Parts: sequence; C-alpha cells; structure tokens
Amino acid sequence: MTSPTATAQLFRSLLKELRFINSKRNITECPTYQFMLEQFKNHKVTSEKYCQGKHDVVHVADTYLCLLESTRKHQELTEMYGGKGERSIEASANIVGLKLPKTYDPNNS
Repeated sequence: MTSPTATAQLFRSLLKELRFINSKRNITECPTYQFMLEQFKNHKVTSEKYCQGKHDVVHVADTYLCLLESTRKHQELTEMYGGKGERSIEASANIVGLKLPKTYDPNNS
C-alpha cells in the first residue's frame, strides 16, 4: 500500500477539485464527497480488500483526480479560446499576438 502521506495528499487534491466543481454549496453535503470519504475509509487498512492489485484503489483515485483536473482545465481553455465559431484573419492574428499590415488603398496614394 502507498504511504499514508501520499494517500492523504491524493484525498486533499480530490477535495480541491470537488470544491471547484461545487463552489456554491458545502462540500460535505455533496454525494461525491460522501462516496469518496467512504471509499477512503473502507480501504484504509489495505487496498487488497477485494483481491485487487496492491495499489488498485489508489490508482482509481489518482485516475479520477486526473479526470477532474483535465475537465476543469479543458473548460477554462474552452471559455478562453473556443465557442466563437469562425474568426476573421485579424481576430486570429490578435489571439497569437500578431498584427496584420495595413491593406493597400489606391485612393490614398
């Protein structure tokens, strides 16, 4: 089994991500929190309780943490860059910090 410190750090990281998701309500009332707490308590003594691999429970929790973090980061990137449909060439250039040259106007020569 992994060290208790590593398991506690994993639990705290999961709580941090749950707080991002449920920012409007108390985290202890969230069913996801209650399920997570129950799972960590059930596998406190050993992670081989159900004849699974030695670190299987920790691996599942770590994978779930990765999913939550990736979902949050994807949502942030989508809000920042996506959802606007087709952009003009000028708008696309501005996103990456470039400016287009002024177009030639034959009337102002």
